[in-house]
Amino acid sequence: MNKLPSNKRVTNSNVLVLQTTFPNESANWKKKKPANSIIMQAAQYQSPVYLNTQEGSTDSVVNRDEPVPVVDTEKGSRMLLREPSQLTNRRKLMIGLVIVLVIACSWVGATQTAKSSYMNGFSAPYFVTWFTTSWMILVFPLTAPLYFLTGRAKLNTAGVSHLLRHSAQVFSPQGLTLVSFLTSTVLFTLIWAGTNYMYSRALISTHPTDVTALFSSAPAFVFLLSVVVLREPPLILRFGAVLLVISGITLFAYVDGFESANVVGVVLSVGSAFGAALYKVLIKWRVGDATLYQMSLFLSTLGLFSTLCLWPIPLALHLTGVELLTNIPWGYLCISALLSVIFNFSINFGIVYTFPLFISLGTVMGIPLSAVVDSLFRNVDFFDWKFPATDLIVGGFILMLLPPDDSQCLQKGCVKAVSCKSCQKQTK
Repeated sequence: MNKLPSNKRVTNSNVLVLQTTFPNESANWKKKKPANSIIMQAAQYQSPVYLNTQEGSTDSVVNRDEPVPVVDTEKGSRMLLREPSQLTNRRKLMIGLVIVLVIACSWVGATQTAKSSYMNGFSAPYFVTWFTTSWMILVFPLTAPLYFLTGRAKLNTAGVSHLLRHSAQVFSPQGLTLVSFLTSTVLFTLIWAGTNYMYSRALISTHPTDVTALFSSAPAFVFLLSVVVLREPPLILRFGAVLLVISGITLFAYVDGFESANVVGVVLSVGSAFGAALYKVLIKWRVGDATLYQMSLFLSTLGLFSTLCLWPIPLALHLTGVELLTNIPWGYLCISALLSVIFNFSINFGIVYTFPLFISLGTVMGIPLSAVVDSLFRNVDFFDWKFPATDLIVGGFILMLLPPDDSQCLQKGCVKAVSCKSCQKQTK
């Protein structure tokens, strides 16, 4: 069996990262860094409509790590925003707490407002997906100022040109070409659209809390796909996490009744989780390592392509009567789209300027926060069995957060404990 190139293999690390870990972007960031497992990165994922594509650090990608010029800032006097390496742990902790709240609130808010848009006869989940995706164009413009605020380059034509050249290498070493456009932007936009459509469609028949809880099963699918596609080492502990997730999904379906309309929402939610996992694994396989600015440009390009090329789909669905575009709640849709942009930007910013663990905490907090919103504003009474179902999925989620090294240590410890007990029994 052929091995993947080093830039596309996922190696082990003891850092908890749910989303992309960006390389150290200082003048010597070409140095080889430990890499994080894609499984831990995927755990931070949230709703696919707010899908963030960043993946964890691997070995440096050839020709994508062009040195970033750093301006002499005279001990930081010209820097409006400090580099992550210059922040103290206390300041990172403070930033992290704010990021946790922003991530949780923006994710829940985007999902809840998307759910609220289905009213007064409006039921067009694909249009919601297309409209929300179009706002992803804003991700790169919101991220690009960090390049200049941190003193990496002067805000002039040369600095902007270098930023664009550096960011465009996410598509290929030569930048954005026709071939790289067809093999990256087009493919991933289609996967993104399908994944987000299932998520949006699930909100029609299922409560947002159920959808967010079921979507948290994405890391389990990432693990299974990573073993097959990325040749990740199959760890027994993570297979146990997969079993927990599957048990939680089955319990959700059992509570709703296997023949009820809500089961459609359960299936679609799980389908969107699988689509998100496929998206992340293929991103890792195709793109490998990438910087904050490169992945932000990738997201914006994806949003631009969806806006310009996929608009005939909602129009065709409207003309055929499948999704009538009448009584469109523009207010809810704009709020949901804006919150999804804030969500993606917060993850990009947080993964660089604070501890990666905070990103996962923001995601986990989204589930109980969504339950509170459903209970207060939608008068949803959760069945008793839905709580253990959610606990099983969250438990699998947390097990996926364990770094590979820790998982192997626990696995070896359990084997030794069992061996010792068997030895004691034989002695007696």
